[in-house]
Amino acid sequence: MDNADSVRLVSEQNSSIKQLDGFQKHHRVPVAASSGDQRFVADLAESQIDADMQKVFSALRKSYGLKRKEISVDGPTEGGGVVTTPFFCYQIQVSQDQEAPSKVIWSRSITEISEPARVFAGPFDEVFGRQFSVMEILTRQPLDLEAIVDHIEDLEQDSVSVDYDKDLTWCELNVLDSTTNVRLGDSCIRVVSRQDVTPQELLESFLDIQKRFIATLSVGEVPFLAGLQR
Repeated sequence: MDNADSVRLVSEQNSSIKQLDGFQKHHRVPVAASSGDQRFVADLAESQIDADMQKVFSALRKSYGLKRKEISVDGPTEGGGVVTTPFFCYQIQVSQDQEAPSKVIWSRSITEISEPARVFAGPFDEVFGRQFSVMEILTRQPLDLEAIVDHIEDLEQDSVSVDYDKDLTWCELNVLDSTTNVRLGDSCIRVVSRQDVTPQELLESFLDIQKRFIATLSVGEVPFLAGLQR
């Protein structure tokens, strides 16, 4: 596992199917979720997906000074699309909300990050601003959740609380003076900000929490974090 497959940034928003540009008065609003309804959603959103990718394509070319052969676009197809650069991929996907069939979920993500400095510094913010409030980090080995929970509880500090399920398949940290929550699973760390932040601010907030309350989590277990400290 290297940086390219160990971290991604995520942004998700919900909206009504009626708000999709392609929705017409004669269209019906789905009351259940099905593969046919997903194709319906993809067709309605195609022009918006195409416009989004065009906007991102143009902004990336300008901000990073990319040549034609250094950037490519795939889509829109099946409700999504990808803009690929030498440093990362931008992905957009619209899908029917399985729990609320009359709504759709717009998902945008930054994946395959081969050069973290191109995302957590530099012109990235010029293109995406504070769009991504979630960072997911895969770990090289399963996390020792027992040790992490025991360490936090033994601190006996009012400034941090930890929640977990009975089988300890996950645990979640809430820090009193932070707007960032950290949820740890078997082999994944999910960092979520309750405010709009840049990737750099999100990363710094997590590293502060890791240093203060998750000392048992070695950055050596996380290729992406270890790479930042070289």
